[in-house]
Amino acid sequence: MKKCLLLLAMLLCLASSCFAAEERTTKDIFADATIANVTITGDQLRVRTHPDLDGYIIKKLDKGTVCKFMNKVDDKNGKDSWIYIIMEDGTVGWIFGAYAQIEGTVE
Repeated sequence: MKKCLLLLAMLLCLASSCFAAEERTTKDIFADATIANVTITGDQLRVRTHPDLDGYIIKKLDKGTVCKFMNKVDDKNGKDSWIYIIMEDGTVGWIFGAYAQIEGTVE
């Protein structure tokens, strides 16, 4: 019985390691030309914890700051969008899409 449990545990460890997600550093993400850049077009653009004006403000970004695109969702009104970004220091958050320009391919 112990041998079966040990074998089962080893198989589970092996299987989980095969499906583990690849870890990427912020440096890797910024070096990846296939990930779209997001350039801030508004001054002191607020980065929020979630895609809504009620989201807590994490920090403010200056006009011209370049971040990397992570995701995009429509606003409640369906007209505008929020963009999920990662900044060069590794901070992630949401910005209002009307004050940013996506440069590159977004899938």
